[in-house]
Amino acid sequence: MIAENIPVEYCFPKTVEEAYKLKQMYGDGAHFIAGGTDLLLEKGNIRPHLLIDLTRIPALQRLEVDDKRILIGSAVTYSRLLGVNPILTRVPFLANAIRTIGGRQIRNVATLAGNLINASPAGDTLPSLYCLEAQVGIDGPLGQRCLPVHEFVLGVRRTALISSEIVTQVSFEFPGPGWYTAYEKLGLRRAMAISVANVALMLKVEDRRVVQARIALGAVAPTVIRVPEVEAYLTDHTLEENSIEEAARLAAESCIPIDDIRGSARYRKEVVCGLMRRGLHTLYRQINGQE
Repeated sequence: MIAENIPVEYCFPKTVEEAYKLKQMYGDGAHFIAGGTDLLLEKGNIRPHLLIDLTRIPALQRLEVDDKRILIGSAVTYSRLLGVNPILTRVPFLANAIRTIGGRQIRNVATLAGNLINASPAGDTLPSLYCLEAQVGIDGPLGQRCLPVHEFVLGVRRTALISSEIVTQVSFEFPGPGWYTAYEKLGLRRAMAISVANVALMLKVEDRRVVQARIALGAVAPTVIRVPEVEAYLTDHTLEENSIEEAARLAAESCIPIDDIRGSARYRKEVVCGLMRRGLHTLYRQINGQE
C-alpha cells in the first residue's frame, strides 16, 4: 500500500501527451494508474508522490470492433469487454480467462492493459493474448510504436516500456472460420485466485484434422510461453485419446516452472499435463459438435 506520511497528489490528464509529460516531470515518483488493482498489492514497495490517472483520457477509452479486428484502449475495463458480443462469441477463451479474474467489483475497474503491464507469468489473460498474437500500442516522448505481445513482456514484472511511455491500446485479429479455442486454469481456490498454472489453446481444424495450432502456458516460466513442440505435434493430427495424451505429455515436458508457495515445480508439470488434457477434450467436443 502507499506508505503513511507521504503526501500523494492525484491528477487526471486529458491527453496521452499531458500524461507522459507529467511522468517526465516527476520521474520515479510518479506512477500511471487506471484500475490500480495491482498497485494496491505492492505493499509498500512503491511509494509514489504522484498518481497519474489515465481513465479520463478519451483515446484510452477507445473500443473499436469490426469484422476482422478489435482495438482495446488501455483504460477499457474487463467488465466493459465482457459486454462486447464478439469477445464472447469469437474469442470465448479470452472471455473465460477474464471471468476468472477477481470478482465483479475488481473487473469493474481492472483493465486488460494493466494485466499485461504487470507482466506476471501467472497473468490470466496473457496466454490468450499470446495465442491471438496481440499487438501492444505504445506512446511516449519518443513517439508511437507497436510491439507483438511476446516482445513486450520481457520477464517477471519487466516489459519493453521505457521511461514515461504509456500503453495506449491492445489489438488483435479475430480468429477466422475453423478456429476453436479453450482456456483452463488451476488456482488454490475455485475462484478469485492467482493461477498455479494456466493454458490457452487455439486450433484451426479442417475435416476434423488440425491444420494449425497455437498453445500458450502461464505460470510455468519467467514469462508466458508458446510450446512449438506441442503445436507441431498436433498439426496434421486428429484429436483422439492417443494424440491428446501425447500433446499433454509434451506440454508438461516443455515447461520450466519454479517452486513457490503455490506449488512445486513437479506439481506444476502435473498441472500442465492435466490442464492440457482437459482443454483438448473441450476442443474435441467443440469440433464434434458436442458443446
